[in-house]
Amino acid sequence: MAWQKQGAKLALIDIREFYETPEIQSTEVEHVPMGELLEYSFDNEITYVLICNSGNRATAAVMEITRKSPKVNIYALDGGATAYLS
Repeated sequence: MAWQKQGAKLALIDIREFYETPEIQSTEVEHVPMGELLEYSFDNEITYVLICNSGNRATAAVMEITRKSPKVNIYALDGGATAYLS
């Protein structure tokens, strides 16, 4: 991926529940269900991209995390897991 070649620190996080499909089977993606996300230790030096099914839950999570921790660089992937896998 281009971000890796540029040396950027990027973390992809699948916030869906374990039973949701399509599964993302990639070592690049960490799985942290949305219910556990607020307990996650975010690093201000890393840019985070949240993945859900469509992007809606990820967008809501981004707003909540940004409200609690405004210095965290965090985004939601438009189109969610389907967009990531295509």
